[in-house]
Parts: sequence; C-alpha cells; structure tokens
Amino acid sequence: MNQPSFFHDLSVSDIGEVRAHSEVRRFSGGDLVFMEGDPVDHFYIIESGRISIYLRRAGRDELLCELESGEYFGEMAIFNRDRRAASARATVETELICVDKDWFLGFVEARPAVAGRIRALLERRNEEILLTESLIDSTGIDSQRLHVSIKGDPSMRESAFSRERYESIVDRHLEQLQPVLEELLLKRSVYRLFLNFSSGELRVSSIFDPFIEEIHTVDKLILGSYVDRHFPLIPYAEKSNMVRAIYGFIIQDGHFAGLPGQWQKIYINTRGRWTPVRQEEISKVIARLGVLRSMPNFYLRNFSISMIKDAIRMQFNCDGTHIVNALDYQRFLEENLG
Repeated sequence: MNQPSFFHDLSVSDIGEVRAHSEVRRFSGGDLVFMEGDPVDHFYIIESGRISIYLRRAGRDELLCELESGEYFGEMAIFNRDRRAASARATVETELICVDKDWFLGFVEARPAVAGRIRALLERRNEEILLTESLIDSTGIDSQRLHVSIKGDPSMRESAFSRERYESIVDRHLEQLQPVLEELLLKRSVYRLFLNFSSGELRVSSIFDPFIEEIHTVDKLILGSYVDRHFPLIPYAEKSNMVRAIYGFIIQDGHFAGLPGQWQKIYINTRGRWTPVRQEEISKVIARLGVLRSMPNFYLRNFSISMIKDAIRMQFNCDGTHIVNALDYQRFLEENLG
C-alpha cells in the first residue's frame, strides 16, 4: 500500500511515548491477528514482517492489501467505533507493536497532523472495503469475478430430485414470451426485468418511473396491445442517455456533496464510465431461457437481467443462485449443460 510509517513526523518523545504504552507481540507466518467481526482491542504498527488484510466474500477470502514494516492497521474499527471490518493475518514471521485502542485515540486526537493522515488513510480503506464487500460492483460483475454462486436452503438441494416439476403458465407461453422480453429491454421503457416461472409474474422497472417496480402477468404480456399500453417505445441508445442523465443529476444535487468521500468517489468513477449492456448479449441471454428451464434435474425457477448492470441472476430449483456477466453467460451454459 506504501503508506507513510506511523512514526513519520512524530518527535522522538512521541515515539517513546507510543512504545511505552504498547507491547510487542510476535506472530508466525499464517497466524491470525484478528478476524472480521471481532471486537476491537488494539491498534497495530508493523515492527517487522508482513501482514495480509482480507475480506470474506461469497464464501472465499479476498485479499485487500499487504502491509509491511512501518505501516499500520486496525484503525478503522477504532475510529468507526465498530467491530473489525476485515481480517488480518501474518504472512511471514512478524512483530507487531500493539497499542491499546483508548490510549491510541487520545494520543492521535491531541496531534492534528497525525489524526489528519490517519483519517485520509481511513477514507481510502473504507473505499476498498466498500468495493470488495459487494457481491457485484456498481455496474456489474468485475472482470476478476465472472461468476458468483450463493447457496440457499440445504433442504431444498436435498429434495430437488424428488419434487415433481410444475408446468407453469410461463412454460406454456415461453416461446411467445421470449421476443416480448427482448423487445421490452431493447426497444421499450424497461431497463430491468425479473421473471418468476412458478408464479407467472414479470416484475419490471421503467426508465420513466425508476423508483417503482411494476408487476405484470405473463398471459397479458403476450398480447401486443397490452405491451403497447404499458411500455412506451424508446430506442436503446436514447434510453441509455436517460440513464446517464439521471446519474448526472444525482451527482449535481446538493445532497450528494454530503455523502462520505469514499462513496462519492466510487459513484463518480463507476457512473462516469457507465455503458449499457450490449444489445446482442441481452438477446443471447433471453434466447437460452428455454434451455435453462428444460434441464432434467436442476432447472431455472426465476431469472433477472438489466441493461444497467452486467449481472444476470438465475435461481434454480435446488435453491442455488448464480450471478454471471453477459460475456461469461455462454461459458456458464457450456459448463452446466455440456
């Protein structure tokens, strides 16, 4: 991370005071310093060695950063007055200067230059964790995580083979429905849709009323006159421009300036480079719904897709949820369907 040493700009007497109110602990490579969710007790300065900071995400550990001699960590939970937001582990033989949290707060607040430097670092670390904690980022699944899998109720998985498949109204009308779904996203006001095969309902969000989720039944949606009444025509490019304009309005609104700095930065960076999901990718995804629904054992129960986020959500009868991006969708099908 290349942050300044904690002792940077401290006087000799200040350094001596820190050391007098701390203890040195030794850790072997692989030893845990603290875990995500632990209560806070100390602030840590690395005397020697190396520390990995990581976060548990979607069932696996994801590295946030590695810190070396002179760098420090553990300040987030102290300043936020919260539990540990991430885990810390020694990757080699490491010595840590462990400073009591209450003494540390008093020491730092009495030294504005030190407090300012730590608060600036705290903002950067909050940004890193905010980006990592989400299962998908602000525009979809990033290039390093093309597939997120979430396991649901284990009893659902165990009984998946014994439950009789129910033929819903969606199954009976799917061939007629698929071109309608494609038209809603590519030529009409809808920017997001969620299809429930069991209930026969379609939940949609419109660019003209973005805060409301409408519910429609499949038997109505296959009627052209119904679609014309409820979903105005708008070219895909113009709908994309409206999304950008809405993002721009939010950034310019006075309330935006009151948001935490790391939140503003992430929002501006992601919305500023936002592009819609490619039209041909949306068409490919919708065209394969029948294949996913007709799988012999684990078949599709519900499905969600948006032109704004490149993240396709699919839930199956075993209660497992899979989220993939559009470009990786074909690989997902090949791996699961052969």
